Amino acid sequence: MLEGIEIEEGKEREDFAGFKIKPKIIAYPKSEDEVVRIVNYARDNKIPIVTYGAGTSLAGHLQCEGCILVDMKRMDKILEINEIDWYVRVQPAVNLERLNVELNKKGFFFPPDPASYFLCSVGGATANASGGMRGVKYGTFRDWVLALRVVLPNGKVVKIGEPLRKNRGGYDLLHLFVGSEGTLGIITEIWLRIIPLPQRKSYTLLVYVNDVEEAGKLIFNIRKKGILPEIAEYIDDQVVRALNRQLNAGLDESGGGAFIISVEEDYLQKLLDLLAGKKYIITEGDEAEKIYSIRAQSAIALKAEAKLMYVEDIVVPVSRLIDAIKRIKEIEKKYNIRMPVIAHIGDGNLHPNIILDDPVKAQEIFEEVAKIAIELGGSVSGEHGIGVQKAKVLAEQLIAHNGKEVLKIMKGIKDLIDPYHIMNPDKFVELAYKLSEKNEGSISR
Repeated sequence: MLEGIEIEEGKEREDFAGFKIKPKIIAYPKSEDEVVRIVNYARDNKIPIVTYGAGTSLAGHLQCEGCILVDMKRMDKILEINEIDWYVRVQPAVNLERLNVELNKKGFFFPPDPASYFLCSVGGATANASGGMRGVKYGTFRDWVLALRVVLPNGKVVKIGEPLRKNRGGYDLLHLFVGSEGTLGIITEIWLRIIPLPQRKSYTLLVYVNDVEEAGKLIFNIRKKGILPEIAEYIDDQVVRALNRQLNAGLDESGGGAFIISVEEDYLQKLLDLLAGKKYIITEGDEAEKIYSIRAQSAIALKAEAKLMYVEDIVVPVSRLIDAIKRIKEIEKKYNIRMPVIAHIGDGNLHPNIILDDPVKAQEIFEEVAKIAIELGGSVSGEHGIGVQKAKVLAEQLIAHNGKEVLKIMKGIKDLIDPYHIMNPDKFVELAYKLSEKNEGSISR
């Protein structure tokens, strides 16, 4: 059944967060037809399938034992760049940084930029509905995917969505698959909306603040003044020191961290008025790109100094940012641990990084932080996804904010599309539903 498909015996891997992947075999399909054959084989033999992009996931999306790991790295072609209809069509293993290099040559770009943009695949970022630093202005992958080709668990191939800005053709199945974490099918082609490279001059400011609360107040004032940044980021003092140690970043360590903001020239004076009395540096061009790159590598710098690191990913309304930050700092003090904060502060997305050698205690703290988001009307995940690690708190969020019936509907969708229980099983919504029924859930790496 799998003759002609590149196969190797399963070798243990782990993702960026350290979750174990122990496949029975690893398959490397080179075409959609080979993906169909793999899916049919897995279904007929009742073997679970986990789809692998670049391994940059952070919440246990890929954790498995005895699965077929479908490594998509051979399907890495940019198939079409449409300069009139403004879309690009790609295979799933295309690297996101490489994609933008090719788009830039033609005067276009694709805005969503996960911190792992130089490592991650477009397919993985689509399946995870990934975000990034530009989310405050441009949103996440969910806002930029126009259409998909997907191999379903029954072996059939469907195209969902259209490469159009406007499309009212039936139920919105497209956004059901964007962010489905490989639990509904395997993505084989992606149409992404692209836009021309910005023409207005922009500036990136590195602003030193006394603490994260000051950064929170700064974003309040920026929003009140109607300033729309391209990025608005915060890294605390612990992250600053890690970046200096690991990357020789040259950041000032005397304060409580740094606020990084990029604005077009129209907004610059308004922003400078708000920064009166603060220490800051204005950059553009290559110097601005250097600051952007340093921020993108913040988690890598922290991880280099940690035996075990849980990267949290909560979102709260921007109006509740300071409340959330205060509570995070209370948890850090309560447990006497290191919990450096990286934040897409412009859209309320906080990444406390729990550094603790005890995985059981770390998971408890991880969930305690997630409950801050639930209680403040936010979400337990903004861009990292659910996987296995966040299934319990996802159930708590959905039940608290939307009601148990919504979780049942989501579980019903999984059962309808994957009645064979082969597509990345026992994760995401399916696991959330099971844990809600049992009212329990211990997650381990």
